[in-house]
Amino acid sequence: MKIVLSALLALFLLGCSEDKATTNMADTQSVVAEKTELVKSTVDEAAKAAEIVVKEATKEAETTAVEAQNVVQEVKATAEETIKENVSGADLFKACASCHGQKGEKPALGKSQIITGWSAAKVAAALHGYKDGTYGAAMKSVMKGQVSKLNDAQIQVLSDYISTL
Repeated sequence: MKIVLSALLALFLLGCSEDKATTNMADTQSVVAEKTELVKSTVDEAAKAAEIVVKEATKEAETTAVEAQNVVQEVKATAEETIKENVSGADLFKACASCHGQKGEKPALGKSQIITGWSAAKVAAALHGYKDGTYGAAMKSVMKGQVSKLNDAQIQVLSDYISTL
């Protein structure tokens, strides 16, 4: 009988401890679930904040890029204007006169067209064509070497001058 009583008491105690363990397990799971939700919520908020920061940084970078592009264009325009003001077409034409004549009246080296009377647009188109290799026949290689030294502003100044010859 003692053994049966001891066994019943042991079963009773075991049963109680399992309920307590089950209760503690449920409490632990509840706490873990709450903390998981809190962490999840914090991560979501951080992700949203990071997304806002990235969008703002992207906007600032785009604005900066546009501003930089505008500055480059202003500098280029200023440089071209300075060149136009400081370099005369007559000075630039001195290199041309040895082949084309003082008034552009000669066919250069007997192989090119006479440029006197050409419009500024026609001269500019020819010079740009020589520079990029899309214009010219017999004198193409000679002229490419001459024109390669000129920038767009100088070509415009020279074209304007030649159109007045």
